[in-house]
Amino acid sequence: MNKSRVEAFSDGVFAIAITLLVLTIAQPARHDFLNLSHVFAHRWPSLAAYVVSFATIGIMWLNHHSVFSNFERVDRGIVYLNMLLLLTITFLPYPTGVLGQALALHQGTRTAAVLYAVTMAVNACAWDALWLYGFSRPHLLRASFPPGERQLATLLFTGGVVVYLLAIGVAVWNAYAFLAVQGGLAVYYAIDPLSRRPGRPGRPGRGGRSGRGEAVASGGVAAGAGNESERP
Repeated sequence: MNKSRVEAFSDGVFAIAITLLVLTIAQPARHDFLNLSHVFAHRWPSLAAYVVSFATIGIMWLNHHSVFSNFERVDRGIVYLNMLLLLTITFLPYPTGVLGQALALHQGTRTAAVLYAVTMAVNACAWDALWLYGFSRPHLLRASFPPGERQLATLLFTGGVVVYLLAIGVAVWNAYAFLAVQGGLAVYYAIDPLSRRPGRPGRPGRGGRSGRGEAVASGGVAAGAGNESERP
């Protein structure tokens, strides 16, 4: 099965999902233009939800590249799990719009936050399943990816699932706190699990110059492209 086609299809889905997010911000009604500044101030929760979701999808796209750069090849199982992952990503604009509207209207905020939280928890499980499937089939992974480092990546992926499940409890408690937690998780995943491997190529050595690994540590969101030089 052609890995490049799977990646190209995934890139297209990511691009569509991140573009659709802007539609979650409602246009002002005709009578709203009499006091447009008040309307924009009232809709700041929608803008906040949009920014958080935009950053989340963007970082997931970078990390998707990082994951697939460590696959030597893909099989049907990888493709199906990748489709499950893309399903959760394309759904994200919906809870984003619902949460933004709920916060603006101060109605149904708990339910809206829980919907968003559950969506992200399912997304985290899809990421974990995709990685665990590849991890359990070494012939799919690049030989340059040492077993010890694979285990660390697995631990970090699984830890992320736990955090997203705990975030559901935050959503039940307070929708605004939940939105802040989601922003923090986006920052956390800006340095993706695979880029935190201790033996990752490009890390500065004794007396040597730093490479791509240092760029990850300082640049954050550029982490997903760290293994680009390894692509066939």
